[in-house]
Amino acid sequence: MNRPADLRDSPPLQVSLTTCPPPQALASQWRALQARAVPNFFTGWTWIGCWLEHLDPAHQPALVRVQLGAELVGLAVLVPHRARRLRWWPSHALHLHATGQRQWDDITVEHNGCLARRGLEAQVQAAVATQLWALVPSVDQVCLPGVSADHERWRDAPPPVACVRETSEPAYRVDLSPVRTSGQSFLDTLGAQTRSTVRRSLRLYQGLGEVLISAAADLPQALQFLDRLKHFHQMGWSARGQPGAFANPMFERFHQRLLAAAWPAGQVQLLRVTAGREEVGYLYNFVESGQMLAYQSGFHFALTERNHHPGLVTHALAVQQALDAGLDGYDFLAGEARYKQQLSHQTYAMATFTLHRPSLGLRLEQAWRGVRARFAPPASASASPSTPS
Repeated sequence: MNRPADLRDSPPLQVSLTTCPPPQALASQWRALQARAVPNFFTGWTWIGCWLEHLDPAHQPALVRVQLGAELVGLAVLVPHRARRLRWWPSHALHLHATGQRQWDDITVEHNGCLARRGLEAQVQAAVATQLWALVPSVDQVCLPGVSADHERWRDAPPPVACVRETSEPAYRVDLSPVRTSGQSFLDTLGAQTRSTVRRSLRLYQGLGEVLISAAADLPQALQFLDRLKHFHQMGWSARGQPGAFANPMFERFHQRLLAAAWPAGQVQLLRVTAGREEVGYLYNFVESGQMLAYQSGFHFALTERNHHPGLVTHALAVQQALDAGLDGYDFLAGEARYKQQLSHQTYAMATFTLHRPSLGLRLEQAWRGVRARFAPPASASASPSTPS
């Protein structure tokens, strides 16, 4: 594979890998670099610091440092995980800001990547992808979950990467700047059918009383909102025969810690939509540099007997509130929920990349995949994925 042309003349960066220090020792240097980086909630210290405190010490995270001379220009945390190829061949993997174990990774990092000095993101990424293998000779896989930027560069990862595998899912967002410039309400920018559905649902809810959206006023109320969100979230997923995010106790413990850490800086918002005295829905959103990130939700689907679309109504009101507050964007993050498709203006991809070193295990796995592909029945037309609208 060839290095992308824009990286061939990049400055000489040096990558080192050490045992990750305790969060209290790492916080100052992470925050110092964060101040010189493009803002990103999921690579900022609020998320990373809470995640490191959340990890079991047995995970033994490692700290990646990237330097340009004496200047620190990149940071990341990798967690080792023993995996198996073909269910029996041992493999040593590293995971970026994740563990490779679902019970710990259910918190779902998104917009993931190395924290890098502004303007050096591509060079830091290339240096890590190239030099990391020499620092950990036993590692044959590096997994990068929840990546939303630089997809092309990861697909063309420089040597010694022998193979890059990618899985992705659509993600959705609203650019609020042109909506604000147009002078329209958010609802007026949506398709006719979605506008009609939201307005019909609002009239239905107004039969129960005034429809209001309110934000938690303080941390104790935010924790109360989170508890009610959990109630409706679990109720909705249980009705579908699924466990729901809060069935994992580690998920709730992490977010209680994160909420307490993010609240003083205004990086988190808990929203509630009510119709009279009735609860319609709750949202748990992050706020970073003019962007609202819609992370988790709980909706009251059993409020009326008619089809009332609480997700559409709750998010539509939240987007309008973000518009009124002067925010620049509303990001629904990954997931193919229908209300995200109906309310968004833009679609992008959230991908997981796995970088593979040349190895016997990789060759065996590739051979097996080739055999399976050769003898697999042809996919029917109905099985091909549709393009999200």
